[in-house]
Amino acid sequence: MDKRRNSKGGQRSKRGILLDHDDDARGDLHNFQGPRKTLHDYFIDLSGKRASVREEALSTILKALTLNIEQNFVELNFVTLVYQCLHSIKKGSPTEMKQAAHIIGLLSMITTSVEKVHEAYEDVLTALSQGGLKPKLKTLEILGCLTVVTFFGASNSDETESVMKLLWDLINPGTDSSIERKDSPAVLTAMISAWSFLLSTIDGWRLSHKNWQGAITYFSNILDSNDEALCAAACEALALVFESNCLEKFSSATKDSNKELKDNIIKQLRSRLSETGNERISSQDPRTGFNSASAALDFLEDEKCANTHVTIGGQKLILSTWSQKVQLKFLKHFLGNDGFVKHMMENENFHSVFDFLPERRNAWGNVLYVPEREEVTISLFQPMVARHNDCSLLPLLTRDKQLAKKKTMSPNSHLSKARTQLLKKQRDLSLKEREIDCFDY
Repeated sequence: MDKRRNSKGGQRSKRGILLDHDDDARGDLHNFQGPRKTLHDYFIDLSGKRASVREEALSTILKALTLNIEQNFVELNFVTLVYQCLHSIKKGSPTEMKQAAHIIGLLSMITTSVEKVHEAYEDVLTALSQGGLKPKLKTLEILGCLTVVTFFGASNSDETESVMKLLWDLINPGTDSSIERKDSPAVLTAMISAWSFLLSTIDGWRLSHKNWQGAITYFSNILDSNDEALCAAACEALALVFESNCLEKFSSATKDSNKELKDNIIKQLRSRLSETGNERISSQDPRTGFNSASAALDFLEDEKCANTHVTIGGQKLILSTWSQKVQLKFLKHFLGNDGFVKHMMENENFHSVFDFLPERRNAWGNVLYVPEREEVTISLFQPMVARHNDCSLLPLLTRDKQLAKKKTMSPNSHLSKARTQLLKKQRDLSLKEREIDCFDY
């Protein structure tokens, strides 16, 4: 009997209802689950003194912003989050630094406030330009943070190009003996990809004439690398350079010499693609669905970027330029596949970048309606009448204004009736969606 009673007591203690013995209490306390912590609770934990607490908070917030976006949370806490993450980058553990850098990138791609994201761009660039933090630029997460913040936060091409110059000085130190080349292929690949990602946002005619001289030669030399990813990054950079149609800004050679340089690059790519078995670079990049070396060769030979597509949430996204392909590849790498799909479906900034409008679906996956731009317009014909600015025409001018107001603002006008019909249609669709969703348990 006692044994059965102890057994029941043990069961009760596991449920957190009753703890009969000290031994049971010590053994079962960690099984007791209190109230579930909210995202705001983890936000408060960022100010904790223990590194483990801060790391757990950063990890949770990072996952939430990647897979759930959390728009309201971001807008309410944007400034404080950026400040706290910058503090973690400066003084936190290596784990904190990487997580915090990634979160700043996520914040910049989620917020819809132009002022906030530009302020984040300025704060990040200032912090990473300081002597003590500049070496951290070669950390992949820090590199991704700066690049994404610049992509979404820079207000003009000059600001974007200043970050590109910062990256270029790391990619190609040149004759600067104070910088020693010790970067691994992975780090160099990441820096070139970041540089290309930012180049994809600038029109060629806006680029500086002096910052990028020798870039074509530098990237063409990398084509002989044995590292597949590094070669792919160089191919993408070269394709973007030629797509900009401003070769004189990337090479000091004459027009005829640039033609010869282009022919040499084509020969290099052909040679690489024809290697025994074509094993090293023949596979498609899973993030973009195309092979960089093969696509770059086709582009240089045909002088036209072939259309490719990727499927996102059952919809096809057409990529018709190298800029689009480079942007998709970089953002997909930054977010991961699940995170990228989530942002493509729900993040307005991504809709704008890729000109992508996701279909709305009900609980069973059926398309309820496809968002579309609907407008109500009305055309009015008014004969041209020569008039002069004198007081005798005031009654006529007043009558014209009244007539225009009657045709456009009156409840009985054709425009108002059409607008009412459109709003009613949208209301019915919204109600239909809620009726269907209520059956989703």
